[in-house]
Amino acid sequence: MSKQPLMMVPGPVCCSSSVLQALANQPLHPMDPQYVEVFQRVFKGMRKVFGAPNGQPVLLNGGGLLALESACASLLEPNDEVLVVDNGFFGKMFTQIIKCHVRHVTVLTAPLGERVTTEKVEEKLGKGRFRVLAFSHVETSSSVKAQIKELAATAQAHGALTIVDGVSAVGGETVEQEAWGVDLYCASTQKALAAPPGLTLLMLGPQALEALENRKTPVNGFYLDLRKWVDSMRSYEEGGPPRLVSTPSTNLVMALATALNDITTEGISNRVQRHRKIAEAMRSGLVAHGLALVPKHSSFFANTVTAAYAPERTQATHLVKQIAQQGVLIAPGIGEYRNQLVRIGHMGGVTMEDVKTTLSAVGQAINR
Repeated sequence: MSKQPLMMVPGPVCCSSSVLQALANQPLHPMDPQYVEVFQRVFKGMRKVFGAPNGQPVLLNGGGLLALESACASLLEPNDEVLVVDNGFFGKMFTQIIKCHVRHVTVLTAPLGERVTTEKVEEKLGKGRFRVLAFSHVETSSSVKAQIKELAATAQAHGALTIVDGVSAVGGETVEQEAWGVDLYCASTQKALAAPPGLTLLMLGPQALEALENRKTPVNGFYLDLRKWVDSMRSYEEGGPPRLVSTPSTNLVMALATALNDITTEGISNRVQRHRKIAEAMRSGLVAHGLALVPKHSSFFANTVTAAYAPERTQATHLVKQIAQQGVLIAPGIGEYRNQLVRIGHMGGVTMEDVKTTLSAVGQAINR
């Protein structure tokens, strides 16, 4: 069997042996008391990593895209006005999802490597009657991090709810959902949480729950209706019998429980600091190899992914292939920048040794 390559893509990431062992067990019945207890532990772990001690967790079978789709389908109503912060490819995708559910969408777009400022958001919110502000915590396509705390506070000041795409943030960035007043934070398992792909994670604050209860129009979808899922999650926390909407991916939940335990054992602040140091080392190494970073300012840098321009006269996809031949997997750009950028994920259990190995492979590929 050939050696497993070093995964340095922006997800999925490698999982620990304990997470893989949890995944490999025989499936439990979703009403089994043992599984109910595991589910309850997952809720506790989610509240810690999301920084939402009083939040309402929801788990669905799916990925990050389902998190955004279900959030928009459940919170938004056709006549709502929504303001979207678009810092890159996933900001544009978020916009497309929102347009499936509402008629009135305004988009603030930043050039590649920049981010929409809080001042621009505040100015726009002050001129409209926006019910929701939507944005990505970390824009995976450019590795630009939004001013989540400031944006959430600005939305609150103007009476708008916040829906945040935190897929590339939770588990590697500081997340204080409750303290910041983020109403609905969306994530999935396969990135900095270091669990297998396949689970959608959402954390709802009190304003989001109130919005669900007070909807005036039907949710456009059965599976997407978070009201059903909130009821199901609460039945698990009550100790059963669970009120099922659909059969959960029990093995994936078992693996997530182990991954969350790994995070809390390490300590969330320690984990964020480790991700920060690894990201700094990766950026420094790429610059030393002559690559220009995409984010235009150091305050934009993310802990979980780094995007850089491919060397002049070099296609990013070709460079990625050259690096893969040395046993390291990184990703090209996405969308219109596929052949201009390289993206390196450094999240989950990634170590400084992995950074050194990656930078060595990058250097050798460039020298070729």
